Amino acid sequence: MRVAANEAGIPTRLLFGGERREVGAVLDRWRIDDEWWREPISRVYFSLVLEGGAHLILYHDLVEDLWYRQSE
Repeated sequence: MRVAANEAGIPTRLLFGGERREVGAVLDRWRIDDEWWREPISRVYFSLVLEGGAHLILYHDLVEDLWYRQSE
């Protein structure tokens, strides 16, 4: 998954399902930092509504600097 984000790290568009989709709204944003004593987990999650109404949750893995879709 490819994600374009603004200067604040908020997703603005993504390549999803083989097509480019614009983010219509960010409903929520939260961060999780955990398990530093084993392997660090540092993620920023976004609850998004894409143009056209599709809802999904993405997270940016700050350790790997990669984006993922949260499975439901």
